[in-house]
Amino acid sequence: MKLSGIISEANDAANKYNLQLVETDSTDNIISLKLLIDNDLFIQVYGNTQKDKLALVFKRRRLYGYDSQGGKYHCHPLDAPDEHLFVDDRKSIRDFVCESMEFLESRDIL
Repeated sequence: MKLSGIISEANDAANKYNLQLVETDSTDNIISLKLLIDNDLFIQVYGNTQKDKLALVFKRRRLYGYDSQGGKYHCHPLDAPDEHLFVDDRKSIRDFVCESMEFLESRDIL
């Protein structure tokens, strides 16, 4: 996905869930964003020409994630975020944010 598409998709998700979108790094080939939920809780969105990464992070620890490596996508599930479960398709930012917010609400974190 092109970096402009990542920014647009992240911005749409931020607007839908009333999250603050912060650009933490960017070059011609890289974009790194945070969708802030709280001081210690955010969704990281990272993309470059080789891979992309989505992660729900709390106190510097991944709770959930999707990323690609070597052209293969994998998930770090909510119940075992250190595991790699290979999947067929890229998870959209909007779907990832939706699942993350539902998880946080179900655990009374929000």
